[in-house]
Amino acid sequence: MVAEVPRLVGINYRIRTGAFAYGFIVLGLQLFERNAPLAAWGFLALQFLAYPHLLYWRALRSQHPTHAELDNLLIDSTLFGVWSAYLGFPTWITYALLGSTMLNATVNRGLWGALFSLACSAAGAALWIALGGFHYWPGTSDLVSTLAFFGILGYTCWVGFVVYRQNRRILRGREELRASEERYRLITENAADLIAMVDQDGRWLYASPSYARILAPEDTQPGADAFRHVHPDDADRARVTVLRVAGTGKARELPLRLVDRDGRVRQYRMRVQPVENGHAPRDRLLLVSQDVTDLRESEEKLLLAAEAIEGMTQGIMIICADGTVQSVNRAFTDITGYERDEVVGQPEKAIRHALQPPEFYDEMYAAVGRDGHWSGSFWTKRKNGSVYREWRGVRAVRDAKGAVTHYVIVFYQADGGTHGAHPEFGQQRG
Repeated sequence: MVAEVPRLVGINYRIRTGAFAYGFIVLGLQLFERNAPLAAWGFLALQFLAYPHLLYWRALRSQHPTHAELDNLLIDSTLFGVWSAYLGFPTWITYALLGSTMLNATVNRGLWGALFSLACSAAGAALWIALGGFHYWPGTSDLVSTLAFFGILGYTCWVGFVVYRQNRRILRGREELRASEERYRLITENAADLIAMVDQDGRWLYASPSYARILAPEDTQPGADAFRHVHPDDADRARVTVLRVAGTGKARELPLRLVDRDGRVRQYRMRVQPVENGHAPRDRLLLVSQDVTDLRESEEKLLLAAEAIEGMTQGIMIICADGTVQSVNRAFTDITGYERDEVVGQPEKAIRHALQPPEFYDEMYAAVGRDGHWSGSFWTKRKNGSVYREWRGVRAVRDAKGAVTHYVIVFYQADGGTHGAHPEFGQQRG
């Protein structure tokens, strides 16, 4: 898989390749006019045609490509200082060479970068003077001066355009970040859940406005104890959970009770999520708490209702609108002899007996559909074949649109029961 080229490396490679190719033409004309030796032409070609690709390769091979590219700019400055001294410091060429490198350094490293670039150019010039002596030939032909002038002008515009595009991209990024922050702000300010951020010691860093419904403003100030109003039996467990999440980086959930400003105890399900900082322990943790008080109360009511139904002496059978048995209680098993697993999930018709004709049940459910309920007594059989008289009440359960979703059947043995052959049929509706 090919690694992605860092943006600075790619941009500088394109600019350097184009600018150095143009510089090869300008300096080539200067060397031609000065009748430079063949070695100078070789170094010119190496410097301005092959060198940009070598620097690009060097940056890509580095463990830190961006830092390597910034160092490449200083190498440019040093070599341009050598060329300026070799050519005798021609005014327009020297201005173009040193100006371009200082512009790059300023854009990427600021004022200190520009000064460092100038120092590298001076070091390069000093190195050539020490090796080849000092020469001063400031003049250049009109053609070379014109090309140098428009070269530095075009290069400046090119770099300026790149900076402009980068600034536009940064501006768009800031606008997108601001819009994203606004969306998250609206979410946290209007969410029903309690959203907060605490440090590893359990002290507030941030609390969403939803906390204002249950706690006073001074209780959620940054630096205050976030678990001060947690029920005493749950507070220590919550603090330990925060410490564990901070140390392990693994999210955890726990139930806890919170005492609101009016002294009422509310039940919450809290999730502790670490905010990664690249090391342990995590110094910021996100708390998302959902109020489950009503849910817990509903569960308790359902549990009480289920226990009450299970403890009733009357048999109860709940069937779906399609006739499938959904639930039965213990009395159902005691009266009919059928175990719970034998009937749940099966059609209710499977446990009917031939003591009553099919039309009897059709009329029963027709009455329930018409009146909402039916009650009466009739003879029926247990699983073991014994016959008994049963009183039965059937009631329909409807949804908000009035459609039947379930039938609730309550029944009990109306007499002591009988064994053997069928007695005469009898039924009573009410």
